[in-house]
Amino acid sequence: MTSEELAAGIAHTISNVEKRIMGIGASQYEITPDKQKIEIMPIHEVFDMALEELDDLLAYIAVIRIRTSRLRSLMNDKWPERL
Repeated sequence: MTSEELAAGIAHTISNVEKRIMGIGASQYEITPDKQKIEIMPIHEVFDMALEELDDLLAYIAVIRIRTSRLRSLMNDKWPERL
């Protein structure tokens, strides 16, 4: 992949995050057009939410790692000379 392709992939990801913020995020967290719930939330709740999100992220990473490992094994079995 070229640097341009990598940059385009990252830009696409950022665009998806922006869409989530403006869509479901706005409906869940926007209080007024210029205020988010997280801005007035007690800090212990912000930490609790952050820890929950980090726990979820670790679970997703573990699943992706397991599935990637399985896929690699399947590919090695099918095309050992190409990998």
